[in-house]
Amino acid sequence: MELPLRKSKILDVIVRQYIRTGEPVGSKSLLNFLDFSVSSATVRNEMASLSEMGYLVQPHTSAGRIPTQIGYRYYLDHLVEPVQLSSREKRAIDDVLNASADDPEHILSKGAEILSQLTGYVALSTTPPTDNTFIEKIKIVQISRHTSMMVMVTSKGMVKNRLFRCDYKLNDELIRIFELNLNEMLSGVQIDRITPAFIQTVAVSSGDIMIFMPKVLITIMEACKESSVVNILHYGSSNLLQTGELEMNQLKGIYRFLQNNENLEKLLFRKNQRIATYVGTESQNDDISAAAIAVSRYTVGNTLAGAFAVIAPMRMNYPLIVAYTDYISQMCGNLITELIE
Repeated sequence: MELPLRKSKILDVIVRQYIRTGEPVGSKSLLNFLDFSVSSATVRNEMASLSEMGYLVQPHTSAGRIPTQIGYRYYLDHLVEPVQLSSREKRAIDDVLNASADDPEHILSKGAEILSQLTGYVALSTTPPTDNTFIEKIKIVQISRHTSMMVMVTSKGMVKNRLFRCDYKLNDELIRIFELNLNEMLSGVQIDRITPAFIQTVAVSSGDIMIFMPKVLITIMEACKESSVVNILHYGSSNLLQTGELEMNQLKGIYRFLQNNENLEKLLFRKNQRIATYVGTESQNDDISAAAIAVSRYTVGNTLAGAFAVIAPMRMNYPLIVAYTDYISQMCGNLITELIE
C-alpha cells in the first residue's frame, strides 16, 4: 500500500536524515528539510500516524523518531533514488580490478576486498551456484617433458587449473590429441556427473588413447568435485565492531551466520534477479535479524552467476552501498566473461 504524498515525503526525510546522522529526527528539525510548508503540529501528527502504522518508532519518550524495518522497506521500494558513481570512482575501481584479472577467483577476491574498503562493512563474494553447470572447454598446457596443466572452464565462468604428471614424454601432437578427445567426450557434460563411474565409462569408450589418459581424467574429476562447491569469501568482519550500532549478541549472530556457507548460499541465491536487499527479519535468519544485506548477482555471458553482498547495520546508506555492490559485481562479471572467452 502506498502512503499519501505528505506521509511519504516525511518518511523519506526521516530515513535519509537518520541514515546520515544516526540521531532520532524531531518534528522541528524535520521542518527544515521538507519541500512544502506545514505547521509543526501537523508534522507531529503525521509522525505519530506513521508510528501507529509501524513505519517509525520513538526510541525514548522525549526523542524524535527513527525508521523501523517496515519504514526502511517502504523507503527502498518507493522512495529511494539510485546513486550514480562518478567517473573517477569507477576508474579507481576498474584499475584495481584489472590488475587482478588473471584468474576468476582472484577477481572475486579482489572485488570483495574493495567492496569492504569502500563501504566500511562486511563484504562477500561467491563463485557461481553449481546447479546446471557444465564443462565448457578443456585445455592442456605442457609445462615440462612429463608435466602438463589441465585448464577446465565451466559454463558459469569458473576456471580450474591442475597439474598432472605422466610416466611418458609429452609432445605437441599428444597434447593436441588429449585436447581433442577430452573436449569431444566432456564438453557439455554437467560437472556433477563427472564421478568415478562416469570416468570409467569414458575410459572404456576411449579405445587405445586411454593408455595415455588416466592421470588427466582423474585430474578433471578432482577439478569437477572442487567446482561443485560454492566458494564464499568475506572481508571486513571486524568492521562491524567499529560501528557501535550492534549489541554483542547481534554481532555474535552475524559472525555465526558468516561461518555457515549453507545459509549464506541460500540467502544470496534466493532471488533470481540482479539486485536484492533484505532488511532485518526479511533474511529469514535470526542470526542476522538486526542487519541489512545488499546483494548483487553478477553475470557471466548472459547468465546470472555468483553474487556480491554487503552485510551492515540497518542504518546503512542503502543507495550508495547498492551502487558500489552492483558496480563491482557487474565489473567482475565482465572481467570473468572476457577471461574465459
